[in-house]
Amino acid sequence: MSGTDSLLKLVAAFDAAGVPYMIVGCYSSNFYGIPRMTKNADLVVHLDTQGWQSLPALLPDGIEIEKQMGFEMVTATRRELLRVSDSLFQIELFRLSDDSHDRMRFERRTRQSIFPGVNVSLPTAGDVIIQKLRWSREAKRPKDFSDAVAVMQVQGKSLDWPYIEHWCGAHGTLDVLADAKAEASVVWEADERENATEP
Repeated sequence: MSGTDSLLKLVAAFDAAGVPYMIVGCYSSNFYGIPRMTKNADLVVHLDTQGWQSLPALLPDGIEIEKQMGFEMVTATRRELLRVSDSLFQIELFRLSDDSHDRMRFERRTRQSIFPGVNVSLPTAGDVIIQKLRWSREAKRPKDFSDAVAVMQVQGKSLDWPYIEHWCGAHGTLDVLADAKAEASVVWEADERENATEP
């Protein structure tokens, strides 16, 4: 079972069981930006204690939960690691935290056709940028900065910039946002020149 197939089976099980979730990480930035290869999928899931205890029974065949729980260091969110049989692909489930932006982006999540004929829950493009820039600063992950730039390049003027600037200000990443916008603007300016020369 491929990584994407396993992810689709998992979210189908969540949808069938009424489990609130959203796909974050690389799959979300790939949808809004420029796709890159990944060997894992990340989801934020909202369950109460009883729901987490019942989680193993919801998992499709070929997907198992690791016994040892971990933490995501930026928001101190609990995470569960899922193993896909006969694959190096991993799925990480992050528990919805009390972090204010974590809650906000979850409330704003939308249904998108990320795969042909399959609708799944995703954060908005703006929330992908905000979180990617936060991770790039606090977790020191350059790939997250590149992902944020890619989303900006593709989404451009359709983005809710006041909203993005508000949360980047709250996270102390306005300088990182400025650097990302400067890098993305090279593509915007090229597109504007191309459009200006079209008959």
